[in-house]
Amino acid sequence: MDITPIYDLRDRLRTAMIAGTSLLAEDFRLKRAVEAMAPLEKAAPVFAKVGELCRKLVAPDASAEGKEDLLLDAITLVDAVCCTQGAVGVAGEMEPLFAGDEVESEMEKIVNKNKKMLLSNVPYSVLQPLREALTTSGSGHYSYVTDCHNVSPELFKDYRVRTAMVQALGASYAELADDVRGWLLEDGEDVLPLLVRDFNPKGKKEMVRRLHIIDKWMGAAGNDFYIKQLETAEGELRQNLIYALRHDAKNIELLMDLGKKERGNTKKVVYCTLACNDDEEVEKLFEEMYKKKPQTVMEYLEMSPEVNKAPWAARRAAEGLKDWLKLRPTEKTGNKKKDDLAIKEWEQTAARFVDTLYGKSGAEVCDALRAAAALSGKYGTWLQSVILQLLCYTLITQPGEEIFSLVDSIYGEKGGRLQYFPAAFLACLIRECGAGAEKAGANIAAWLSEQLFDKTPCVPYHFLAGALNYLYFDEGRGYKLALSRYDSVAEYQREYVQPLQLEIKGELLEVFIRCHDKDIDRKLGGLFDSSDKAVCARLAEYFYKQALSYAADEYLEPLKRCGGTCCEGLLVHYAKARPRISIWQIEYFVQNMPGSLEDKIKEAGRIPELVKNGKVTVYNWNEENYMKWVENGL
Repeated sequence: MDITPIYDLRDRLRTAMIAGTSLLAEDFRLKRAVEAMAPLEKAAPVFAKVGELCRKLVAPDASAEGKEDLLLDAITLVDAVCCTQGAVGVAGEMEPLFAGDEVESEMEKIVNKNKKMLLSNVPYSVLQPLREALTTSGSGHYSYVTDCHNVSPELFKDYRVRTAMVQALGASYAELADDVRGWLLEDGEDVLPLLVRDFNPKGKKEMVRRLHIIDKWMGAAGNDFYIKQLETAEGELRQNLIYALRHDAKNIELLMDLGKKERGNTKKVVYCTLACNDDEEVEKLFEEMYKKKPQTVMEYLEMSPEVNKAPWAARRAAEGLKDWLKLRPTEKTGNKKKDDLAIKEWEQTAARFVDTLYGKSGAEVCDALRAAAALSGKYGTWLQSVILQLLCYTLITQPGEEIFSLVDSIYGEKGGRLQYFPAAFLACLIRECGAGAEKAGANIAAWLSEQLFDKTPCVPYHFLAGALNYLYFDEGRGYKLALSRYDSVAEYQREYVQPLQLEIKGELLEVFIRCHDKDIDRKLGGLFDSSDKAVCARLAEYFYKQALSYAADEYLEPLKRCGGTCCEGLLVHYAKARPRISIWQIEYFVQNMPGSLEDKIKEAGRIPELVKNGKVTVYNWNEENYMKWVENGL
């Protein structure tokens, strides 16, 4: 049924309101619109009622009195009818949001793989300030966004915020843009359509950040997209697009061609990307290059800290390291300065060659690392630290029997190489508490106790403190091992995490406490579960004694976190341990130490007597003002 006449009638009635009721009888257009309603009047009673009202309006013998009310009634009824017949539509054929590109179908698969709620039930008043902070510049915007993410990370999954996050990748405040990139790298596959839309191959840092996320979530599925953008891309974006070609072996011929054309850092990226491919032609190319420029090839093989999929690259890197180890300085020239310089240069190069083994595995890699570790103790600590970092990285990113056996052999059956204790500790944690393992019990505690207290020589406590730098605790999520490594090709920090089923309580907690070490305490203060009352009670007692012993303000936060309530002597010991102390230091300490307000006032009230006796010296001391502050409730 064609209902166009009702819309035409509405338009004429609205025009009549403007012209005035005195001209209704002469409005031939309105009369024509009323006549056109005749077919509709037979179809429904409501249309008949509309026709009846409108005929009264245009009747030539109708009285002018009351026409205003008739006109209002007619318009009201016509508007109501039009409302019930309303529809929303757009002319034309429906088309996909991104048509004509195979990459979009692949992207759709990725986005739909894990269906997510695009819109959350969050009011506009909550989301709008966050969206504004993400998309505009201004004082305090960065801290507001980061605070929101810390307190309510679920807000950032709402698609209304997701669009703002994509825009924030180009924020003028680089820290904000980098944080948003990190969040989307962790959980951002649903924004792929927004990232690809309006992608500018001539763009700068914003497009590079977009590409990092696309690369992470699409991988080989985005290969056609990378090649298309590469046609006109320049600078850093071009390098990152080339690096993204590592996912698909079909790109080898293209990369070979680019290796002949590109220059400078872009050429390096081409060869780093080639090194990700397990291909005979690529292997031959690098073997020929190694004969002429071994250090250049080792630089190419260092590439990204991602897991390397080319076994030949692992073998080549391992052989390169062993070749260099054979060139270690053995003869003395008699010139100590010259001999020390030669050793330093050799060790620096050896450390760089160790870096080429990141992400690589296999028997050859393990043999090379054992050989490097055997020599590391003879040439200072630099090479030791580089090997230790690599071992810890591999344990977290590629845990398994191969790396466990390697760490055992390097640390020694009896732990002879104490400097590698952090790697041995991580291996013990992952074995006992990693994926598939039951919660840690006495095994870790017993092993750790033996290393720290029973063996000869014992592991120095600062090695344990160093190992704890990899261990983190999230309330509600539990424990994890985590580290970050700079990707020298993509030029950003990559984060790696290994979840643990760990509990720091009972015997294991007592092992940490037995150390009575300030550096270990610093880590322990953030590693205990504050919901465990027994653990909190034990640590409140321990941290209080340590705070008295070290007279340090760094114990205040752990004391608060574990619910400590005693503050007697804390301020006195803190003030007496310093040659001089300022009023603001005293105020900060009092405000942050545990205890009731009454106990804090009592403790703060002891300072004037100590000042009189010369046991405490305070900058610009004014006893009257100080006591007013104390008596007024601090």
